[in-house]
Amino acid sequence: MQLSISRETFVRALRHTSNVVEKRSTIAILGNVRLHAQNNRLETTATDNDIAVQGTAEAFVDKPGTTTVGALKLFEIINKIPEGSMVGLELADGGSRLTVTAGKSKFSLATLGAEAFPDMTKISGGTSFTLSAVNLKKLLDRVQFATSADETRAYLTGVYLHVIQADGQALLRTVATDGHRLAKADIPCPEGAEDMPAVILPRKCVNELKKLADESKDIKLTITDKKIQAEATDITLTSKVIDATYPDYDRVIPKDNPTSLTVTRRSLLQAVERVSILSHEKTRSVRFNALENALALSANNPDQENASEEVKADYAGTPLEIGFNARYLADIGSQVGGDDIVFYFKDASSPVLVKDPTDLTTTFVVMPMRV
Repeated sequence: MQLSISRETFVRALRHTSNVVEKRSTIAILGNVRLHAQNNRLETTATDNDIAVQGTAEAFVDKPGTTTVGALKLFEIINKIPEGSMVGLELADGGSRLTVTAGKSKFSLATLGAEAFPDMTKISGGTSFTLSAVNLKKLLDRVQFATSADETRAYLTGVYLHVIQADGQALLRTVATDGHRLAKADIPCPEGAEDMPAVILPRKCVNELKKLADESKDIKLTITDKKIQAEATDITLTSKVIDATYPDYDRVIPKDNPTSLTVTRRSLLQAVERVSILSHEKTRSVRFNALENALALSANNPDQENASEEVKADYAGTPLEIGFNARYLADIGSQVGGDDIVFYFKDASSPVLVKDPTDLTTTFVVMPMRV
C-alpha cells in the first residue's frame, strides 16, 4: 500500500472512526483502524464489535492495499500535522510497519494484518428511509438526557426509536426515561419509514449519530431488528441495537393534569440554580410553592442552611407545594427553546407534565420529590 492524502481529509475520516475505538480493549485488533486503499479512495474503519464507523476519502493511491494500525496513535499524529500538508502512507518491512510522512516528519507504526478485523458494516434487509440531519438531531437531543445510567436495566440506557399513529397521522418518535423523568419527541414520519421495526439505540450510537448529524444535511437510515445503519456523504455508521423490550412508557404520561403554571424559562432556571446551592447534596431537592401569579422556590440542607427566591408566574390554581430534583429541572430547561416553560399539575405526588409552548411535538414528564 502506498498513497498520499490531504491532512484535512484524513483528519475528518479518522475523527469519526477514532470515536468508537475502546481505549483499553483487551482485543488488540479492536484498538486499530482498518485502512483500505484502492481506486484513489482510502477507506477507514473502526469498531468495538458493537458499533462501527467507516469513512471514505479521496486519495492518490499508487499501490492498493489493506492493513490495520493503532487508531488513536494515528489520529493524534495526523491531527498534529500542520494544516495544508499532504500525508504519505506506505507499508514497509513486509507489511509489518506503516510509514507516515508529512514534510520533514516521519513516523513508523506497528501494524496488524486485516484478516482478523471484524466486519460490522454489513446489514441485510431492513427498512430504509432518508431523514434530515436537523430532524435526527432534534429527535435525539430532546430526549437523550433522560436515559438511565443504570446498566442493570440496559433497556433504559438507550433511546427508543419507533413509529406511532396519532390522530390518523404516522409519527416517528423517540423516548427516553430513567424512571424519574421522561422525554419524548415527534416528527412527521418520513416516507418509507412507516414499517420500520421499533429499536432501542445504545448511548454510544446516539452520541455518534448526533456528531454525524452536525456535519451532514441528510442521512439515510436502514433499520433492522438487530442493527441500525446511518449513511452520510462519506461516513457510514453501523450499530447493534439493544436487544430488549422497551416498557409501556405511555402509562406514565399524565392525561389529566388540569392546573398549569407558566414561568419565564430563564428566570426559573437561574433561580433554581441559585437556590439549589443550599439544597441537600444527595437529593438536590428544591421546593416549589405555587401561589397566585408567583412561584416561590426554596431549599435547605442538613446544616440548617436555607435559600429562597420568588419569580413571577402565571398561576391561578389553589396553592400547591411540590418538590423537584434541581438537576432534572435544569436538564429539561436546556431542551426548551422558547421563552416560557409550562408545568401541568394534578397534585403534589403525581407525575408533572412539562411543555415548551413553542414546540408541542416535545413532551417532558418529571416525578415530584418529597421535601
